Amino acid sequence: MIVKVEFMYEEDNEYIRCPAKVGRNICQLQRDFDKWLYDGENNHPYWVVADEDEEGNKIYGVCFNAEAFVFWLNNVRFNKGKKVAKLIETPNKPAKKKIRF
Repeated sequence: MIVKVEFMYEEDNEYIRCPAKVGRNICQLQRDFDKWLYDGENNHPYWVVADEDEEGNKIYGVCFNAEAFVFWLNNVRFNKGKKVAKLIETPNKPAKKKIRF
């Protein structure tokens, strides 16, 4: 199944190919990904320093694209060694689902 990934402040879209079983639940998977992404206990490469407070303490935010979602699907959510999602450049058929970050 092809899933179109849109980002609110980006003009370009990205596409993911995944099995229908994954695609059918893509909206719930997106919510689970968001919880994981913003959980301060998770050490992932998508944390960036967004600001500093008056005492010099760093304030973190996240910076990510569809690659981060694919990474999470393949290595965190479905981590049994089999890749369930892949970024694709140009889909050869229309996307059946769409998610927006």
